[in-house]
Amino acid sequence: MSPFRTLATTVRASERYSRYAVATVMLGTVMGPLDGSIANVAMPTIARFYHRGVDEAEWVLLAYMLVTASTLVLFGRIGDIFGHKRVYQTGFGIFGLGSLLCALAPSLEALIVMRVFQAIGAAMLVACTQALIVESVAPERRGRAIGLNGAAVAVGLTAGPILGGAIIALGDWRWIFAINIPISLLALLAASIVLKPTAPRREGFDPVGALLSIVGLFALSLALSRAHRWGWTSGTTLGWIALSGAALALFVFVERRVHAPTFDLTLFRSRIFAFSTIAAFCYFIAQSGIVFLVPLTAQLALHATPLQAGLLLVPLTALNVALAPTAGALSDRIPARYLSTAGAVLVAIGTLLLAHLPAVPTTLEIVLALVATGIGTTIFSQPNNNAIMSSAPHERRGIAAGTLATARTTGQLLGVATAGAFYFAHNGGAAAGTFLPASGYFAILTFGMVAVAILSYVRE
Repeated sequence: MSPFRTLATTVRASERYSRYAVATVMLGTVMGPLDGSIANVAMPTIARFYHRGVDEAEWVLLAYMLVTASTLVLFGRIGDIFGHKRVYQTGFGIFGLGSLLCALAPSLEALIVMRVFQAIGAAMLVACTQALIVESVAPERRGRAIGLNGAAVAVGLTAGPILGGAIIALGDWRWIFAINIPISLLALLAASIVLKPTAPRREGFDPVGALLSIVGLFALSLALSRAHRWGWTSGTTLGWIALSGAALALFVFVERRVHAPTFDLTLFRSRIFAFSTIAAFCYFIAQSGIVFLVPLTAQLALHATPLQAGLLLVPLTALNVALAPTAGALSDRIPARYLSTAGAVLVAIGTLLLAHLPAVPTTLEIVLALVATGIGTTIFSQPNNNAIMSSAPHERRGIAAGTLATARTTGQLLGVATAGAFYFAHNGGAAAGTFLPASGYFAILTFGMVAVAILSYVRE
């Protein structure tokens, strides 16, 4: 037996196997959302490098988000059929290669194409992370593990702008993508050694449903992400929304009639699964709106540098890391309806504090509001994720994980789109260059998070 195989056998037989597996999977959990947000602060730099407008460079972000949002359900299903470990490893290989190609892109068009390739890999690995954790951890410790994984998502989202700002300040923007290469190699090696193979299932595949889901989710995501540019009532926006509605309606029609559907609609017969998924979608609208607007307004109202603006999000990252194990452990003992409801209320308090900041707030005032938000996000997301995954049958956990990831990415897209549209529509007159336009949006998020709290409480 080779040393590699001997090490793999030893690790998989260890009493600490579940810890090793969770740590391995969390690499993928962090990298997916992190690479979706790391380029946020780099858009002006990339635009200048290629002598293009920032609006054109924005497609570096949109291409990644659109592809991941529209393919997560598909790759969750593929993971159920061919094995989650196999899809996860393949995804990291594609993600690493795509990162290398992004770093070497000779033009903006090439960079956008390579981001599409990279996003396919990201969708493959992110779609399987929750299912891999459920398969690797005993039910009595699953809440803690899913809590840690949920915290990794939040860390990836909030650490991206911080890391991106630091890279731009210290070196070449291409390192935003090149830094993924050694991480991908490490993740592939760790997955090969640690994760136990998952047996493929002899189930059919629904190509028509898969295509309709991609078209429907892509059209919806594109409309949400560009409506602030095209106009929410423009023919282009409404046309894409109509295409999305038609494709998703056909998708539901097909899925109810095929033997092996891409997406098992019966999952939504579970009140816990349905309400928890809707709550997750609304929560991620709020989270992404905060992550987008706080750095933006800090640069405009406080004249902060990109790095300084990114550092304002440290409370969100630090609190998720510090509180995730506790929140996850509590979700193994306390019903999710109570924990998630309390978390949603705390996020609502945080957004309410943000909504009442003065026109030119101090850094301390912003940080104090984000502390309440950070505590709330940790307490909400971990139990809610656990409720979603635990309510799904074993053979459909890949689809459940893909559904959760899709709710997250589409929520993030809608959060960024609505936050940007609201801010720039109200950033004029006496409010120009102040925190006031963002305050109005945070007030709206407060009502949204109260609705999430109600959903969380009545789900059982």
